[in-house]
Amino acid sequence: MKKLTTKVLLAFCVLLWATCILASGSPEKMENDIKKIDTNMAWLPANGDGLKWYLPYEAPMKIVGLAWFDQLHNYQRLPQPEPTATVTQFPQGVPTVIPVENCFAYHLARHSAGAQVRFRTDSTSVSLQGATTETGGMDHMAFTGSGGFDVYMKWDGGPWKCFGVTRTDHSKCEFSATIVTHVEKTMHDVIINFPLYNGVKNLAVGLDEGAKVEAATPFQNPKPIVWYGTSIQQGGCATRPGMASSNILSRMLDQEIINLGFSGNGKGEPEIAKILAGIDASAFLLDYCWNVDAKGLEASLPGFIDIIRANHPELPIILIAPTPGTNSIPEIHSRVIDEKSEVMQREWKKRVQAGDKNIYFFDTLNGVLGEDFWECTVDGVHLTDMGFYRFCQAFYPFLEDVLKK
Repeated sequence: MKKLTTKVLLAFCVLLWATCILASGSPEKMENDIKKIDTNMAWLPANGDGLKWYLPYEAPMKIVGLAWFDQLHNYQRLPQPEPTATVTQFPQGVPTVIPVENCFAYHLARHSAGAQVRFRTDSTSVSLQGATTETGGMDHMAFTGSGGFDVYMKWDGGPWKCFGVTRTDHSKCEFSATIVTHVEKTMHDVIINFPLYNGVKNLAVGLDEGAKVEAATPFQNPKPIVWYGTSIQQGGCATRPGMASSNILSRMLDQEIINLGFSGNGKGEPEIAKILAGIDASAFLLDYCWNVDAKGLEASLPGFIDIIRANHPELPIILIAPTPGTNSIPEIHSRVIDEKSEVMQREWKKRVQAGDKNIYFFDTLNGVLGEDFWECTVDGVHLTDMGFYRFCQAFYPFLEDVLKK
């Protein structure tokens, strides 16, 4: 009798729990309700009426930020290697040859960080439709940054302004969104920045039917800057693609930047250095400290620089120290960042003394993120929009000065 009573009680509890769930609705339904409660939280899908659709790689539109787009005809940041290839990494300073399939920089190269569409138009609206390669995202980065596109516009003589970002159902690869409407109907330049932590299968740009579409205003410097680095350089964790450092500095300098930041996986591999060295660039930025230990940095950095110097004996190479994070807070100060910064400084000084007049070191531990630098990260390492903005405000005059020399 006691066992029966227990079973009845258990069944009653399960029934009560199920009734409560049905009455309250699932968490997904509750989340979706906010769009009904506050219509400003809802997104506007693209309406095909009155729009003409363009492919972003067909003139007069142009894809920039992808060094091999004209050869690969896809939105990947590196050419894919032969399946039997190997790469060399330097864990704890020990040269270690691994199969290329275990070099995840090639996997992350499918993410379209730094890619842009550029053109001029008098369209009063911009819509996008297409498909990404992945669904979902990360728990510490906004979907609008990891998987969204944002749109910047600039009228002659004015500054670049962000006019919106795609907001879509990130449980699906396919998307359709109207980003901006009712823009002034005069000619202006447009940048569409691609997702930072997702790939793009296909994309179409919707503009007003009958709108003029022309080639974008040319960059002031026709040759790109190549920036090799970490998850931070890839864009983690900006809330929009346009707030990643490569995109901010591209607008500030009026110059194309090739974003080759690989989350946890830009480790100074000489094989990837050879690929970078093949780019006809104006400068190279090496910013991969966070991805390797101090011994690994010391072992990989000289060879990486040598490979670039062999192809570009006179171009500027800037070594960038790791940005400060939680480890730099005085109360828990760690030597990890200082050790890596010191490795870079030693290599820089050695090469300057040997006669290299175009190698530079940018010290990020001298207040570039402000005295309250701990407010500039989302998790103690990866930058927020404020962190990216502060970094670029500090780095821009240094970089501009180097490029003018």
